[in-house]
Amino acid sequence: MLKTNKLVLLTIAGTSLIFSVAVVNYYTGQTPTSVIENLTNNVSLYYEYQNYFQEQQRNVFTITKIPFILMIFIVKIILLYSYIVFFIKKEKTSLFEKIYLLLITCSFIYIGVGRGTSFEFFELLILIIFILFSTKKKSGNLMNVKSLVIGLLLSSLAVYIFISGINARGVEFDPSIIRADVNYDPQGWLPTISSSLAVIVFRLYAYFGFGFFYISIYLTETWFASINNFFMGLFPWGYELILGNSVQDIMGRLVDVGVKWHPDFSVLINDLGYVGMLMICLFIGLFCGYSARFDEKTPIVELTNYVILLQMISLPVGNFLFTSSANQLIVFSLLIYWIWKIFINRRFVI
Repeated sequence: MLKTNKLVLLTIAGTSLIFSVAVVNYYTGQTPTSVIENLTNNVSLYYEYQNYFQEQQRNVFTITKIPFILMIFIVKIILLYSYIVFFIKKEKTSLFEKIYLLLITCSFIYIGVGRGTSFEFFELLILIIFILFSTKKKSGNLMNVKSLVIGLLLSSLAVYIFISGINARGVEFDPSIIRADVNYDPQGWLPTISSSLAVIVFRLYAYFGFGFFYISIYLTETWFASINNFFMGLFPWGYELILGNSVQDIMGRLVDVGVKWHPDFSVLINDLGYVGMLMICLFIGLFCGYSARFDEKTPIVELTNYVILLQMISLPVGNFLFTSSANQLIVFSLLIYWIWKIFINRRFVI
């Protein structure tokens, strides 16, 4: 179905590995050797990354930073495109192609390991789940025992890596400093059954469940609190123009956000209003409905669907797409492509 050139794949894999090493060195000052040494000596790579990042002022945008932003973008787009091509589009994958996929996966994961972050593992997990469902939908069988087992194993591995990453930062669980809005009960049924499992669930909640609590408080105590608040929430910058505070400022006084994420829901409500957010969701839904009618989806269509999935998960949880420069470039590139395809080229044949 799809022919591949071994030399081309080897060149792409080598480029991806070189770029990942260069990126980690730029942002953390670490080399592959020092990363391995710190891992074996239980040194927090996350704190090493944060300290170096602040000392070298990597948060400040400079011309010298652009090549490394592009390198992360290239490493990520290579991974996404390759996974889609070899796992969704191709019927069979050769041994050489599997080695190629392993190499580009290692380069992508190395960026996360070198910085002591778990986000790359999360993105990889979502990508694999997306591929599993895409291939099952293609075959007409959306759910079977094998898919469930693979999904559970991958999810368990992701949770283990996530918790290990937090533990490596020296973060200890202390229920005595938890605010009442979280409602952690040490005498509850889950802590009674397994205190370790309860800690894992709590930490997962802080990252992936907090947004739902955040949204419920926004709806009950801000948006529906008065007629004026309701109308302010309908339009872009409604709260800022009238009250002088953003949605994030308001919610920061109502709930204990701390180091947790403000969900994308609040960002879109603040900048676009509820009407604007609904229009964005409607547009995304229309695109998904249209692309679902294609008999044969190209890698660009599948990549767009993956980005949409990541955004839909991000909506009630956090800002997965627009806090990363690489993800911003991917979204921007896809927008340019589809604008050109639909409005300029005026053909939807891809």
